[in-house]
Amino acid sequence: MSNDENEEISGPMAQTEAPAETAIEPTETSPARAAGRGTLAWFALLALIVLLAVGSAGGAYYWEKNVYQRAFAGVGERIAAINGAQSAVRAGIESAEDQVVAVTAEIERLRSKIDGAAAAQTDLQRSVSALYERETQTSADWFLAEAEYLVLAATQRLALERDVETAVAALRAADQRLRSAEHPDLIPIREQIIRDMAALEAINLPDVEGWAIYLAKTIDQVDALPTKPIAEEVKAFGTVRNGEFKAEDWRRLAYAVWSDLVDLVEVKDAELPDSVLFDPELRYFLRQNLKLELASARLALLRRDHANLAASAALIKGLFDAYYDVDDAAVVSIIKRLDEATALELTPPLPNISGSLDVIRKHRDSRTAAKESAR
Repeated sequence: MSNDENEEISGPMAQTEAPAETAIEPTETSPARAAGRGTLAWFALLALIVLLAVGSAGGAYYWEKNVYQRAFAGVGERIAAINGAQSAVRAGIESAEDQVVAVTAEIERLRSKIDGAAAAQTDLQRSVSALYERETQTSADWFLAEAEYLVLAATQRLALERDVETAVAALRAADQRLRSAEHPDLIPIREQIIRDMAALEAINLPDVEGWAIYLAKTIDQVDALPTKPIAEEVKAFGTVRNGEFKAEDWRRLAYAVWSDLVDLVEVKDAELPDSVLFDPELRYFLRQNLKLELASARLALLRRDHANLAASAALIKGLFDAYYDVDDAAVVSIIKRLDEATALELTPPLPNISGSLDVIRKHRDSRTAAKESAR
């Protein structure tokens, strides 16, 4: 042992053995004892550091064994699941690509079959047409001539009279004639006729006949329409002259009687409005004039003349405003219907149906050329 240790051991022992001989001051410490205490402090600090290091290593070991490995195991499972899903998706994509390739090949095969079927149908139609002409010894020239006449009539009727209904009826008759022929070469002509017929039927036509019937019924009701009431003219008559008549004025009796007679009668010009009709003959001419204007409006409507229809409607409403009771229900109804009639579109735009006639003539010319070349 060192000298310092011997001193530390001998010091207390000396104190126990001879406490009376040695006196130690409480406030002073020997250098050997201070050095021993510093060494113990360093040992304690070193032990504390060692303990902390051992605790950290143990905590790290515990974290690695219990927490980190569990978390890492869960991540590994997820990665494995993701890899499996990716493999399944990749396999599905490859299968879909194979199916797309197969479907594309099938589409190409079907398209080739369709093209072949279309070509076969064209050849079959040509063969049937030739066989029809050769075996039955019939010709479509007569049916073409009838259809051309009907289509020409429809075109003229539409251009001259704007008669859409007659034109549609003529086209329908032409289609029926071509249908009765039962000839395959006439199918394109029928298609064009049906197309033109559908264009005509799509026109929004006004009910001209219905409006004409309404105006005719209105003419019959004119005599029952009420006119404006006659103005009452109140005329004040003169009174007898004021004052007493004296007997001694008998000489002035004749003058007084004459003056009273003159006062009893008052003559003046009555200024009445033009709408007041006293004479029944004036009412008769008014009603006849109204009937003529309604008839003119009806004729303009049938001719689809919008300008004259509007002019007649304006004159009729002027007569109503001047001479008739505009609050009467019948008068109000007539005025309302006239406004509706003037708002009609009597001449809507018409389609061009010359395509049917062109197709018929072209087909007829081709048949004529084929016959001439066959000769």
